[in-house]
Amino acid sequence: MHLPCPPRLGRARLVALLCALACAAPWSAAQPVAIPDPPRGDLRLVVFGDFNGPYGSLAYPAPVARVMAAVSDVWRPDLLLLPGDLVAGQSRSLPNERFAAMWAAFDVSVAAPLRAAGVPYAATMGNHDASNLRDPDGRFAFARERDAALAYWSHGEHWSGLTLVDAPAPPFRYAFVHGPVFVAAIDASGPVVDDEQRAWLEGVLASAPAREASVRLVMGHLPLVGIAVGRDRQGEVVWEAASLRDILLEHGVDGYVSGHQAAYYPGRWEGLELLFSGGIGGRALRDWDAPPRSAVTLVDVWLEPLVLRYTTYDPAGFQPFPATALPARIDGFGGVVECSERDGYCPAPGR
Repeated sequence: MHLPCPPRLGRARLVALLCALACAAPWSAAQPVAIPDPPRGDLRLVVFGDFNGPYGSLAYPAPVARVMAAVSDVWRPDLLLLPGDLVAGQSRSLPNERFAAMWAAFDVSVAAPLRAAGVPYAATMGNHDASNLRDPDGRFAFARERDAALAYWSHGEHWSGLTLVDAPAPPFRYAFVHGPVFVAAIDASGPVVDDEQRAWLEGVLASAPAREASVRLVMGHLPLVGIAVGRDRQGEVVWEAASLRDILLEHGVDGYVSGHQAAYYPGRWEGLELLFSGGIGGRALRDWDAPPRSAVTLVDVWLEPLVLRYTTYDPAGFQPFPATALPARIDGFGGVVECSERDGYCPAPGR
């Protein structure tokens, strides 16, 4: 259900309203669930995105609160990566004030609990957050969403614990280091990752902070290959993805983290590791009859020698993904992706 946004709602009243909404979550969402904690590496990341509600929603699905509780109380990651679709924009019918209200709701439900727990977080913008699609005249088709995202993420509290090394346009394009991890976030909120972005990405990946990092990741919302039913087509993946893949491989990137497909898959595409992060209310994988599942992924990293291990759970009950939920390979839109050995539940090749 969409809740109307009162006109000129002050910040204090808005926060109170959102807290009331959070307290009014279904009783079942607050019931204790055994949260597993797999063997921890030298450092731990959590990847969680695509959890927004319907257009204009100020409320989040119940699994979001469960994931935040797991992050804060059990998993305690060194860093949380949010690969987009964090709010429910990309609608011309929403009133102007709704966009700030949605980011305020995100703050109450996601960002504020992370700050309280001392967990640093970093996001890339999704198509529902701040789409970079343009009208024929060159203007951003969803400029209101982009303005609201910029206003929200301009507050320094969101970058606490991260060392920005090159940030020409946060939250759309920036790079940071956190301990031994280097992350570059690109604006893949639409299919076009233009020449300017690619040139910036090449430059920042060649920089000393990137070269000296033990782990190098790039995060963008749209994936490089389409693997999910309904998202396996032009416009749902990055255009000219092969050339972007080659840039990442040339600079020793350890993985491209994406959202948008709403289907979890730990993949490898012609040498490049791809983490399709899934989300809440998943989509089915191409040519695979297992039911779709929601997903949150732990990435445990051992540094010497470098090993990354994915452990993925369905937030409904924190059951791990079984091998039967994943095909050994997917003939995706734009390329063939093989299940990555980084996931302990990948089936044997040829299965």
